[in-house]
Amino acid sequence: MKRIRRIRQWLKYRPASLKPTAADRAIASDFLDPAAPAEARYETLFRYFRDGFLAEATPDFERIHYRGRGSVYGHAVTGLEGFARTAPLLAAWVAAGREGREALIGPLISALSAGSDPAHPAFWTEPRRRHQLIVESADIATTLWIGRDTIWPRLDIRVRGNLVAWLRKAAAVEPYPNNWLLFGVVVEAALNALDGRPLGPSPAYERFKRFYLGHGWFSDDEQKRVVDFYNPWGITYPLFWIHRMQPDFDPTFLRQVVLDSADLTAHLISPRGVPIMGRSVCYRTAVPTPLVLATWLDPTPERLGVARRSLDCVWQYFVANGALRDGTLTQGYFHDDPRVLDNYSGPGSSHWGLRSLIPALLHPEGSAFWTAPSTPLPIERGDYRLDLEELGWRVDGDAASGDIRVTIPGNAGSNPRLRPYTLGRRLSEYVHGRPRRPNNHAAAYDAEVYTTLAPYPLRP
Repeated sequence: MKRIRRIRQWLKYRPASLKPTAADRAIASDFLDPAAPAEARYETLFRYFRDGFLAEATPDFERIHYRGRGSVYGHAVTGLEGFARTAPLLAAWVAAGREGREALIGPLISALSAGSDPAHPAFWTEPRRRHQLIVESADIATTLWIGRDTIWPRLDIRVRGNLVAWLRKAAAVEPYPNNWLLFGVVVEAALNALDGRPLGPSPAYERFKRFYLGHGWFSDDEQKRVVDFYNPWGITYPLFWIHRMQPDFDPTFLRQVVLDSADLTAHLISPRGVPIMGRSVCYRTAVPTPLVLATWLDPTPERLGVARRSLDCVWQYFVANGALRDGTLTQGYFHDDPRVLDNYSGPGSSHWGLRSLIPALLHPEGSAFWTAPSTPLPIERGDYRLDLEELGWRVDGDAASGDIRVTIPGNAGSNPRLRPYTLGRRLSEYVHGRPRRPNNHAAAYDAEVYTTLAPYPLRP
């Protein structure tokens, strides 16, 4: 019976378009227009994701069912994922006072009301141990905090109570012992801030803090010393929000970690792309996130200029290579690619890639972020070598070619190939109602060299 239910859920997923649609191409053309002002280009990009959100929403907006490949968590949970990972972008647009903000408040309130109500047919369900709902709860809490002056005051007492109860349950259940430790901390930081209370001692935060390696980066596993691009999009990002929500909570460490992460990440971005490695490469447009976050902590002309340059380099690189599809981001590096799509990733998963846009569009219209002169990235200024012994990396930048190479001496002589996504795997997915994508952990982590000019997800 469970298998039949899984198959029925699996059949609800709608495949993404095989090629960019006319709308995809039009938005890409507008965004890539070199004559358009920076802020106008990103407003165009926002409208693309806003329209995709509204087009694929359920009647109450509590789930967004984007086109794409399913995850192990099922159709209902991936719909919640689509909402939770896009809602902070909408909330940032509203909070910044941008044009059309009032039209977004209603859908956000409807979603928060329906999804958090246990008596509503669209209820998000109860959070439980090591479940994807823990992840999405942090983005929902962040949405509420971003909307503390624009959305939270418009929620009635009943809805606020339901949201607080649901979020606190998500913060209380057991997470995985990696970056998941931070989700509950974000939730508690946001809820306490909305209630005007400080964040007290946090065992989960203290446990994760022990993973710190240096240069603003952390291991993502207390046993295996995993280091990858989860730092920009899955570690620096929540640490920034904890600091913004609770400025008196470990302030010196958190501020410095964000700034140091920005400085390191700047050396991993080129107009030719990024030396991507690790899992969840569908989040790739979030690589410049630490640089944009740093502009909120240290808004000097240098940081503002290099942040916007990093944002441009990454988004232009991926948009030019077809990363926009059907109102969302593709599930791969450039295009959809099941070989590098983890089984936990559903159609809305890629919207962690919006994490670089959220703090950018939170900057008000015409602010210094948008008007400061663009500053060249390190790779555009000259060659460099960073010996990052704490991370087990060496980073080399070659200005002439624009190539950035991450060498991992501990992987000397290794160059694993990607395992294919075979027809047999695809058929198995329909038989079992679950993703059967290949495990390409070795290709993602075990190579000696990861390079901008030959990204591992593009290997034949």
